[in-house]
Amino acid sequence: MRTTPLRHVATVWTSNVDKLSSEGEQPVRLCNYVDVYRNDEIRLNDTLMLATARPDEIDRFHLEVGDTVLTKDSEDPTDIGVSAYVGETAPDLLCGYHLAIARPRAGVHPKYLSWSVRSRPVLAHFTKYASGISRYGLTTSGLLSAPIPMVGASEQRRIADFLDDRVARIDHVIFARQEQFHLTAGMRQSELQAIIDEYSINLRRRLQDFTDPSRPIQYGIVLPGPHFPGGVPIIKGGDIASGRLERGELSLTDPVIEAKYARSRVHPGDYVIAIRGSVGEVAAVPEDLKTANLTQDSARIASHGCNPQWLRLVLESARVQGEMEALMTGSTVRGINIESLRRVQIPVATPSGQETIARQGARLLEIHRGLQQGLRDSVRLLQEYKQSLITAAVTGQIDVTTASSRIPGVS
Repeated sequence: MRTTPLRHVATVWTSNVDKLSSEGEQPVRLCNYVDVYRNDEIRLNDTLMLATARPDEIDRFHLEVGDTVLTKDSEDPTDIGVSAYVGETAPDLLCGYHLAIARPRAGVHPKYLSWSVRSRPVLAHFTKYASGISRYGLTTSGLLSAPIPMVGASEQRRIADFLDDRVARIDHVIFARQEQFHLTAGMRQSELQAIIDEYSINLRRRLQDFTDPSRPIQYGIVLPGPHFPGGVPIIKGGDIASGRLERGELSLTDPVIEAKYARSRVHPGDYVIAIRGSVGEVAAVPEDLKTANLTQDSARIASHGCNPQWLRLVLESARVQGEMEALMTGSTVRGINIESLRRVQIPVATPSGQETIARQGARLLEIHRGLQQGLRDSVRLLQEYKQSLITAAVTGQIDVTTASSRIPGVS
């Protein structure tokens, strides 16, 4: 199938409208980076950022139904060119900063164009033309020269209709799997709380009372700087939530910067907890991570005088998680400060009760981890199938008029 540079099938320009306001500007709604990542299609009932813009910016960057918006920078070069189709619009809806608009030219079906930029060859092209060190940006030439597969108008419509139907069905199954994942997480917390309640005594103590007094609950480096090859691993709040506590997965900071924060170093066997963003997510520092530090988004919990596995289970229980949520502050980025975390109330159990909770809780978690891993694998395979189907349809690898409607793994 022949391809045509994006510049020949769409008018493309990048936005410079941000949320900063100046006197004389008009109120608008901005489609921003988060809206594109969260949605395949932009609609007015989405949470769109309120901002202001000049009249000339409103004229230039107003979004129309049929536009495709694309991200043009990222911390990861393989994550550039994420796109969303504009399904609804209004006079005050603008394309925000960090995004580009692709508006199809005459003879190009809008949904076909939107599906095409999500195909693997186009995404690989965007990655190739991403430049940078700690943050990557898509060059203008890289954006405009993206190879769009082109077919006749009637075939474009058939492919667009096919993908609209099939991808919606796949997304419906993905959503159901994700809902199942959340339900199993809720069941796990409920069952875990029942075990903790059964073997706890009628007494509560502060979290800091169960930690090493020589290594108190502490957050880490405030300004770790850019990634420093060969430096010291740092654990961010997002690393805890996503389970990336491996040296090869962590950002590295300059040892000179890290040396000023020796008090927040972590040891294998310590627990780390997210204190901003995904507050309350807990993970154990693995044995092979001999040296590491924290950022201001994470805190260390060095258990002391208690069963470590028991303490982690209690931290992950519904009531303690609920207490941490109640102590959170902030509007844009929610978090819990260190003093509040230290005072979080922990239900006390005797040594034998701690051992029983740890043993039964571990068995419970093993069962639920198996269920959740199966659901995660299912979602990953469906996402891969969706990407393959989009690519196959727009590149002519399958005939959309005869393609099977079956979704793999779904009866």
